[in-house]
Amino acid sequence: MVINQTSNTINNELDNKKKPESVAGIAHIRTEDLNLWFSDKHVLVDVNIPIYDKKVTALIGPSGCGKSTLLRCFNRMNDLIPEAKIKGKVLLNEENIYEPKTDITRVRTKVGMVFQRPNPFPKTIYNNIAYGLRVRGEKKKNIDEVVENSLKNAWLWDEVKDRLNASAMSLSGGQQQRLCIARALANDPDIILLDEPTSALDPQSTSRIEELCLELKNKVTILIVTHNIAQAGRISDYTAFMYLGEMVEFEKTKKMFTVPKDKRTEAYLSGVFG
Repeated sequence: MVINQTSNTINNELDNKKKPESVAGIAHIRTEDLNLWFSDKHVLVDVNIPIYDKKVTALIGPSGCGKSTLLRCFNRMNDLIPEAKIKGKVLLNEENIYEPKTDITRVRTKVGMVFQRPNPFPKTIYNNIAYGLRVRGEKKKNIDEVVENSLKNAWLWDEVKDRLNASAMSLSGGQQQRLCIARALANDPDIILLDEPTSALDPQSTSRIEELCLELKNKVTILIVTHNIAQAGRISDYTAFMYLGEMVEFEKTKKMFTVPKDKRTEAYLSGVFG
């Protein structure tokens, strides 16, 4: 089967003592034979995937195939689910984040997360970003600078600079999602995980987020879960197709969308199922 050939190719790459490389460079974060169970349900099955530095990688596949679960493995969010059991490795800059002595707070700082629905804190726009910085003990001058830079990097500064003390809840849905991205950027992450960040937004706000992703990849590595195949085609450099917990195919987006290797990928991309 084609999927076995694809899986073997990835496995051979990961078994190599060297870091996996391609024209994209070195994998910023990658998995090795990652498996996850919720109680007795096997949700992720021997997943091997490299996520390349300063690239946008899209995770696509039908509902319930394990995309969001895999995404949450990259910053150990599944640890919060008592019945979750994980085997395998997730290597961030070649360090396994599932080692017992791993500083989980540091991992979640380096690997930021933005969820499907905007979830700003019930605080002011300013304090949504400043809160975490204060907890870390940053000085007021530094906080002001980081707040401004984060809002600028999320393309929100010009829209809110005159009302930083207004409630974040007064922002539109698209603005709230960009605020959540700014909040993640304030921690100076290496990677940002986006879990269907535009599914609850109107077309104009969706376009804005997509353009922002293309800009941000110059600064951070981006991994995005999306049900919108067209969106994956527009903004991603690489695409991973998942089905029933397995990594069916991983390839450069243009190549996968033009000549998919697996019939299941072709069927999903052509709308036969999904």
